[in-house]
Amino acid sequence: MENMTQTTSLEKAQEKLDIFLDNIKTVVLSTVSSDGEPFASYSPYVQDEDGNFYVFISTSVQHSHNMYNTGKAHLLFIEDESDTKHIYARRRLYFRANAEKFDENDERTEKIAQLFEERFGKQASLVRNMPASRFYKLSPYDGNFVIGFGAAYKLDESNRKVKELNTMNGMAHGETHELGLKKDA
Repeated sequence: MENMTQTTSLEKAQEKLDIFLDNIKTVVLSTVSSDGEPFASYSPYVQDEDGNFYVFISTSVQHSHNMYNTGKAHLLFIEDESDTKHIYARRRLYFRANAEKFDENDERTEKIAQLFEERFGKQASLVRNMPASRFYKLSPYDGNFVIGFGAAYKLDESNRKVKELNTMNGMAHGETHELGLKKDA
């Protein structure tokens, strides 16, 4: 019975993840320079059929330099503050990702540009003509989806689907928070 309940729980978590990603239009990008200086910004994004994310950014901005030099980024998709029931339990999805900058005449550009235009319409068309901007492919790995207290899920690296409840020392995500709160009381 527990295994069936766990499967149902994972299926519900996957449904929530799919809806969440459909409704979030931007990603917070955390990067680090080659000399270790952190930097955070955001960008509109699209996702392809393989679960890779794409951003279109100016080559002159800091996170473009950082991703180009390190090939890495951390992605955070987070629920709007006005939509959350508890400020400490905002729904969020985060990944570490490998970052690959498209060359100027990359053959994948047209396909990804179409995804942006389908999602963002005329705004994407206007931005696309910026000469010093490029697409970055962000291939995620090591992902977690946090629905709220006690509901944090690890994602499967091969297909980026909800895999299992995220535990620490055998306890669910929220149970570790409760222990910390009791210690501080």
